[in-house]
Amino acid sequence: MVDSITVRLDHDLASRLGKFLTENPSLSAAFVAVRALEDFLPKSVKIAMTKPSGPGGGQDEVSGREGYEFGISAGRALASQIGELVSPVATELKLPDGRRATLRTAKGRNTQWGCLNTLLERVDVVLCAFTPDGSNFDVWEVDAKVWAREARNASPGHKLHNKLTLLGKSGVDKFGKHFGNYAI
Repeated sequence: MVDSITVRLDHDLASRLGKFLTENPSLSAAFVAVRALEDFLPKSVKIAMTKPSGPGGGQDEVSGREGYEFGISAGRALASQIGELVSPVATELKLPDGRRATLRTAKGRNTQWGCLNTLLERVDVVLCAFTPDGSNFDVWEVDAKVWAREARNASPGHKLHNKLTLLGKSGVDKFGKHFGNYAI
């Protein structure tokens, strides 16, 4: 279970946080705050937040949250360089040539991208961005119809089974084309 809290930051701390986020655009304020609290609070009172996910997940609660936070913040930063952001939540954008796209991100050892079926129905292409270091991205584009045909469904035990499809790097290389290199 994840609880949420609201805090007020004094001007100096808020300013320092803003500067840090400007220098690290792939991070979000929530991610930085959680990391700072985890580092600050004594380890003896830390409650284990990790629990194995269901079949086919490979993530725990913490790594899932980190991946989500990274994907949203890095996706927004990249999308603003590539086109006009239409929906920051879905990292949905309008490309300069008028096509609608969604930008999906992957980092480090994660070499697959996921796209909700409802989102896939609204876009022309899926942009798949990969970064080994969190700031330099290689981006490929996969036609939405090709994605729908070639991507695999999330595992039967996954909460988004029949709602989410996944495509790995080999599929993106095979069915997509290189879109460009970007740094945030």
